[in-house]
Amino acid sequence: MVGESWLLITLVLLIVSLITQQIPLLLVTFLVFLSGLLIRIWSHFALARITHEHQLSAEQAFFGDVITVEVSVSNRKMLPLPVVEIGIEAPEELKVLRGSVIPAATDPFRINLSSFLSMGWYHKVTRRYQVECSKRGYYTFGPSYMTVRDPFGFTSQEAENPRLDRLLVYPRILPLKELGLPSTDILGERKIRRQLFEDPLRIVSSRDYVQGDPLNRIHWMATARRGHLQTRVLESTTTPNLVIFLDVNTMETQFQAPMEGPLESSITVAASIASHAINSGHNVGLYVNEPYRGTREPIRLAPSRHPDHLQRILVALAHPQGWPLYAIERMLTTEGRSLPWGASIVIVTPTPTALLIGSIRRFKRAGRSVSLIQVGNSTGFIAPRDVPTHFVSDEVHRPHTKSLEVAAR
Repeated sequence: MVGESWLLITLVLLIVSLITQQIPLLLVTFLVFLSGLLIRIWSHFALARITHEHQLSAEQAFFGDVITVEVSVSNRKMLPLPVVEIGIEAPEELKVLRGSVIPAATDPFRINLSSFLSMGWYHKVTRRYQVECSKRGYYTFGPSYMTVRDPFGFTSQEAENPRLDRLLVYPRILPLKELGLPSTDILGERKIRRQLFEDPLRIVSSRDYVQGDPLNRIHWMATARRGHLQTRVLESTTTPNLVIFLDVNTMETQFQAPMEGPLESSITVAASIASHAINSGHNVGLYVNEPYRGTREPIRLAPSRHPDHLQRILVALAHPQGWPLYAIERMLTTEGRSLPWGASIVIVTPTPTALLIGSIRRFKRAGRSVSLIQVGNSTGFIAPRDVPTHFVSDEVHRPHTKSLEVAAR
């Protein structure tokens, strides 16, 4: 901004030119003084009655979708604005297809989508940026900013809209065949559909206890009411259950940063299995040893095939960043006790450990159907013969194949 000292100097020169009667100096000084005065007046009113806003075309998107980021400015006064810069902060992970990009000054991991324009009086301008959802995750856009410069480029006025727009990008979903996974072995379809199970979570009624009934079937509340032992009668079901345990740990050492390839591919595998299983009529559950962002509890989604359940799973899988709360075998032991009997358990991990293999074997000895999927480099890992094990490349998350439409849409 033109300061008080600049105006004071020009005023002194104006007085000197009048005293010395230097006409050329008088004219130049007068023009400079008048220009400075006009610049100060213009700067004072530059941001008056001017607003700027931003919005996204979608709050949730699938991998590979293209969204539009809009930034608009409205000048609701008679003063024109010859030079205006508008922009919005955006995540650097997503690919910008159309629009000017410059590094963000406040964060090395963010960028600015910016544009230069000029505005007349009572004028509104909207700039649109095309952004490809090239990586799953949870992103924020904003704040947006606006810089208005005077016609001579001496001064500038800045304004900011602090509102944040959030975008959730679902993970990539691929057919199990493309991942090299046999759906029958993973889902246990043929075996489960021939059986009739009792769901321990659904109690229909109670009956008198007879010798041979398991002690864990005793209905203690009904026993207390009737005065003699009662046994729970459970609802029978033919709906198969599939439970996915996702291990987000990609670090072989404690102080290593998460590796993108194994993490993203593991999430792609989990999302693909969940999508295929729900579309095949399974109840699907998901357990991840990392919490939603901003929370402290790990991700837990009980088995269900509600019409919105696949979306809940995809939303959950958009959050992990590769920082586990604890080992996946601990979560398997803790959550596995409450799973429906007969449920198929699939463990997806980039780093299988001896402790995890031991936990899987205990579940198999208890009659559970458990399979292991290792994602990434299998060097040094010997698959146990008594545990169904499958290997998937840590490059499957990359869009090197044609994008596929998924039933979740």
